[in-house]
Amino acid sequence: MLLLSHAKRKAKDAGAPIPVVWKSLAAATAHFRRSQVAMVAAAPGVGKSAFTLNLAIRSGAHGIYMSADSDEVTQAIRAAAILTGDRVQDIEAAYKAGKGAKYDKALHEFTRVWFDFDAAPSLSQIEEEVMAYAYMYGRWPELLVLDNLANVFDESGGEGFTVLEATMSFLVDMARKTEAAVVVLHHVVGEAESGDQALKLKDIRGKITKLQTLVLGLAYTETFTPNGRALGVYILKNRSGKASGAGDLYVELEADLDRMLIYDMDGPARGELPPDVWETETEAEGDQERFYHEAL
Repeated sequence: MLLLSHAKRKAKDAGAPIPVVWKSLAAATAHFRRSQVAMVAAAPGVGKSAFTLNLAIRSGAHGIYMSADSDEVTQAIRAAAILTGDRVQDIEAAYKAGKGAKYDKALHEFTRVWFDFDAAPSLSQIEEEVMAYAYMYGRWPELLVLDNLANVFDESGGEGFTVLEATMSFLVDMARKTEAAVVVLHHVVGEAESGDQALKLKDIRGKITKLQTLVLGLAYTETFTPNGRALGVYILKNRSGKASGAGDLYVELEADLDRMLIYDMDGPARGELPPDVWETETEAEGDQERFYHEAL
């Protein structure tokens, strides 16, 4: 038991937003916050994995990406596209021609996020990954991504809503104890599976929306950009700001999926990646990540 004044000092990073990737989303009061669970939901093929990979790479946060839904090569090529701004098909062609050194270098230098590619991770495995990360670096990850909720294997033998609810409860507890910003990807149901209509809170598969502090839905809008239709980010639930479960509040982002880049409508956010979120990190501590990365 703690007084609130003591609790606030103890959990100094709780509720703090990770660095902003999309200014328009931040202006709408939607932030990915530490110690809290956010959900990103969309129909297949809309770009929820690309959206979250942009968040993981371009936020500057250190952490873990549980990539149950995408394989190693797919994620490596997507990440290389985000890091370099080159087109996915050009990167694939370069590797086929044996000329992928540029992309290998970009991936080699990106050491902030570790990936796990188990196709059906259990809750025990997720916990072990987080603990291993803490043992390695002496601190908890700032960001934990689970892509996606439906891929989690339930060791107790449950199914359906029970599994989804148990996983969400586990992630909320994990976020609270580690002060990590936890982002979980999920599917939608019904007509929302078309991916081109306004999303509502009721469209979330299994109606798993009680425990998250932020729920975002992705769907393409009627606005056209040089790269095709704009990506609408519907703020369906937001305990720290504005939201509309009816799908009335959204921001539009430009989605250049040829390069796996998703950015604000006023222009692409390319160039150097942001500085480390770990403000107290010394140069030697930064080298520690590179040492473990190269050793493995």
